[in-house]
Amino acid sequence: MKGNMVSEVVSLREKLAFWNIYSSYATYYFGKVNLGIVIPALLATFANLSLYTVGLVSSGFFFAYALGQFLHGQISEKYNPFVYISIGLIGSAIANAFLGFCGGFFILLFVGEVVDGLFQSMGWSSCVRANSLIQKKHKREKSSVVLGTSYQLGNSIAWLISAFVVARWGWQAGFWVASFLLFVRGITLWLSKPEIKIEPKRIFLKQIKKTLTPPIVFGGIGLCLLNMVRFGVISWIPLYLFQSENLVVADMGKVGLKVFLLPVAGILGTLIYNKIKADKDILAIISCVLLSFSFIAFMFSSGFLAVVMLLIGSFFLYGPHVFLVTTLPTRYADEKIVASSTGFIDGMGYIGTVLIGLIVPFLLVTMNAGWHSVFILWCVLSLIVSISIGISYKCLKKQKMLQ
Repeated sequence: MKGNMVSEVVSLREKLAFWNIYSSYATYYFGKVNLGIVIPALLATFANLSLYTVGLVSSGFFFAYALGQFLHGQISEKYNPFVYISIGLIGSAIANAFLGFCGGFFILLFVGEVVDGLFQSMGWSSCVRANSLIQKKHKREKSSVVLGTSYQLGNSIAWLISAFVVARWGWQAGFWVASFLLFVRGITLWLSKPEIKIEPKRIFLKQIKKTLTPPIVFGGIGLCLLNMVRFGVISWIPLYLFQSENLVVADMGKVGLKVFLLPVAGILGTLIYNKIKADKDILAIISCVLLSFSFIAFMFSSGFLAVVMLLIGSFFLYGPHVFLVTTLPTRYADEKIVASSTGFIDGMGYIGTVLIGLIVPFLLVTMNAGWHSVFILWCVLSLIVSISIGISYKCLKKQKMLQ
């Protein structure tokens, strides 16, 4: 009887710790995707800003985020991940408070977003590591997929709230509301953090060598290309809807209602992906192929049907994404390189995000096909991602056979 009670208490603590991690990373997204909502308002308010300048601001954030992922993934292995997550939230809150004063000043917007990116990059690798530390071995892979829905839910809620506050109070509210929520969550996580046993000091180069194995490297390449699709949608679809429907800033709530549904479809797709009893690698490959087809259909759609095609694309996009940024690195918990492998893969992913922030404005300005050229690019990239995941899967199987 006493043993059962102890087991229930331990199980409850694990669940509370998991949802603490989950809600923390969902909150991170207020400082990550709010720029996509603020951009149309900035372009409409400040004549000195252009597609290129806001594209550079977006790329500055993601370049800093990518660099931070590589660094924090390695460094955070030595510390309590809950502390690392808290510092990132509070730092991002301060950066977003500053951004609310930057207005049409390109340099200040750029610097503010770079600082925000460095703090934002403290979150994900530490969240994946924290989850691997609190979960029993047989629960790690499934819990990692559920954890992956945190950024989909956070993305959805952050988009919706940001769109309505920008429509109601202007572009500054998009930064300041995010700042408030990030700060509150950072403080509450710090106060509720559990004690984590820190591993003995490691040899840095040995840790990197264990990280740079073929399955992880090809997983990083796959995420680099997939993030060109995912963050292409996150950063630029609000502007596409804004322009294609000839809206004004006061109508941003209408855009928010549409884009907020995309991550919701992603959550549904991820949960179904998690339930199917098959190799997650194979499911990810199939999902990427179907994602590619959804962009072809989207190019020939408009109005309500176009939104449906975007929802279908999101349904297939997030399963492979969760696999690459969560499930794949979680498989290396016994080697104690979860944070470092997550940091490498996610860092590679955000190199792709930096590139898409520059490529989309270039295609829109120079290509006669306009937005169609962007959608064709996303279609091709989705197919290449499926090939990268296939190579990673083959390398992983070969690696296991040699062990």
